[in-house]
Amino acid sequence: MKYFSGGGDGGRTTIASGRVAKDSPIIDAIGEIDELGAFVGNALSKAKFDHRITADLRDVERCLYLINSELSGYLSKTKGGKVKVFSDMEVRKLEKAMKFYSKRIEYVPKFVYPNGTEFATAINICRVVTRRVERAVTGANIKDGSVGAYINRLSSFFYVLFRFANKLEKYKEEFF
Repeated sequence: MKYFSGGGDGGRTTIASGRVAKDSPIIDAIGEIDELGAFVGNALSKAKFDHRITADLRDVERCLYLINSELSGYLSKTKGGKVKVFSDMEVRKLEKAMKFYSKRIEYVPKFVYPNGTEFATAINICRVVTRRVERAVTGANIKDGSVGAYINRLSSFFYVLFRFANKLEKYKEEFF
């Protein structure tokens, strides 16, 4: 099997709507989301203690793929036309997960140093990368409000999960 085409050698790539520059805002957003997915996969490889956390992270991975499918236009193409595959339901589901974890950690009105266990710090890296994803999605002028809302909530979700993971592993947080 051939794993390359050479079609992108000239700085252009293909999405469902046609050829676009690799440095276009939509390709930047797709790439940033892809990178975040890799970091979520890395964090999952370190999650060894809680089935709920693993399930929630796998759902985040699924949502990131849905978002990229929607941004690239391929999913709607396979469904025979314009299909909205990402909805506010995903935002509400993420909010529900965030509430679950936030009820299990203490509120602190201070900055938390990004230290902790291997898993918790991997989650914190996901949080930071999500902030960059949000800037890229905003810069690409994505019209789907549920995508922007999901990405916005996702950085907060990762913050809460970072703190919850440290608590699970009895890591003493440090504050600024």
